[in-house]
Amino acid sequence: MKISKSIASGGVSVFLCSLPYLTSDDTEPVELFPGISILRSKTIKCNNRHNIISFLKKTSSFIESRESEPVIYLYPTSFVFYDLVYTLYLQLVKGYRLYCDLNELRSTNVFSATPPLSIPARVLYYLKGSARYFMYKLNELQVYLYTGAVVISTNLEKYYSKKVRRLIRIPILCDVEASKGIKKPDYDGQVFRICFSGMVSCRKEGFDLLFEALSLINRTRKVELYLYGPLSNEDEDSLNNLKKKFLLDNRVYYVGNLDPDDLQDEFSKYHLLILPRPLNPQTRYGFSTKLSDYLISGVPVLVTDVSDNSIYIRDGINGYLIPPGSMSALEAKLMEIIDNYNQSSILIARNALETAARELDYRNYTDKLIDFLFKPTGTAYKLI
Repeated sequence: MKISKSIASGGVSVFLCSLPYLTSDDTEPVELFPGISILRSKTIKCNNRHNIISFLKKTSSFIESRESEPVIYLYPTSFVFYDLVYTLYLQLVKGYRLYCDLNELRSTNVFSATPPLSIPARVLYYLKGSARYFMYKLNELQVYLYTGAVVISTNLEKYYSKKVRRLIRIPILCDVEASKGIKKPDYDGQVFRICFSGMVSCRKEGFDLLFEALSLINRTRKVELYLYGPLSNEDEDSLNNLKKKFLLDNRVYYVGNLDPDDLQDEFSKYHLLILPRPLNPQTRYGFSTKLSDYLISGVPVLVTDVSDNSIYIRDGINGYLIPPGSMSALEAKLMEIIDNYNQSSILIARNALETAARELDYRNYTDKLIDFLFKPTGTAYKLI
């Protein structure tokens, strides 16, 4: 949505099109924000699932009813085959300019979940994973068909630089005006509360090292960790096993998967926000979209030096940055933050907000995106 807002703030009309919202012929645009509308049917039919042909006909009919030249911005779905059909039809059949948002290298995500313990389940896990890996590698060839692509990190920019005709890097964006302000330090030496928000994946996020560090710190301090985000059954088992292993049953809590609009209020309840990711292919190419939300929270941030984090975070200036994969570095940094919290937190959080306003606010990229996607005087239709 931040890309949409960035484009719309430059006077471009943006229309969001999603298959579940186009289930009948009585379609109309409904404005969500100034300049941004969603194309949806007046009557939503729950039994019209995955009717991709009908969806493409409705979106094409809407596009052709407009006078301006369309530009299509494709946000990849979880259905790889659908993305291929969208690309072939909209780019090759209809001849529209088609750009794609490339925010991860999907083939690196395949084995990110913790493998099952039983041998039959583990074999099935790797067989399914291998099939998905092959599918995602084939899906990467699709980029040769795009008019251009928008990537989120410098490593993705390098990876796709020779595969896509036109390429631009736009980092994780935020809305600085959504900030609730700087949180006043209120650590009284009793309970230090840490928050994590994102996909609760134990292997991807490096929870094993974080939990070990917390177990050591809790010998002399009282520190609690609260987790927000989607949680699979496999990762729930892994999470419970880690809590038992490091004796953290009363120190680590899974809160649930909240609406993104509610997270800023939640963040203000905590002393520190954390992204403890290890270094692996997935974190090398990806760039956590939560970082920009963290930076405008008014709460200090601790991250590991993976992907593009070090471009925006300076240790001890606008956040805390540690090397990935080091439990001792994580433990030492957490102790440093806790012991100096009331003296440093306001300045750290204020500098973080200034960084977000300067580097990551979506309004800063309006002209750059419009110049890349189409002429400034044109009108675009965005499909996600």
